[in-house]
Amino acid sequence: MTTKSGSLGVAIAFLLCLACGRKSDVVRPAEVPTSAIYVAGGKAGGWWQLCTSASAGKSVHCRIWNGAGLLLVDENFLPYDGGAQPTPDELKIPNETTFPGPDRIFLANGRVLLPQSRFDELKIFVDWLEGKRSSPR
Repeated sequence: MTTKSGSLGVAIAFLLCLACGRKSDVVRPAEVPTSAIYVAGGKAGGWWQLCTSASAGKSVHCRIWNGAGLLLVDENFLPYDGGAQPTPDELKIPNETTFPGPDRIFLANGRVLLPQSRFDELKIFVDWLEGKRSSPR
């Protein structure tokens, strides 16, 4: 390998590293509130998620939009672990998580919230994601 071709290879590798490290700018659709968090993942690129804290004895209310701003879920969510509702301080949604999806919310503290209407079905799926089941169904 000559010095010239070696330098070219280093330059190409450097540019590829820069390109991989850059995050694309995500444009917030007009339908999505500014307080919603963009969660990267999936074939479509990601989802916008927003949860509001529950009043005493009530469930947390969450909304999930697709990347284009279409509202996918708008309902009360329950903690996957069966524990107490998250406090307002615990309702921190990270931009990146291990298993993002359009039907579940992973909080920064590791807890998972599932829509109340599909809780039993999605709990089985999250059990599988967490390695507690051998199949997702």
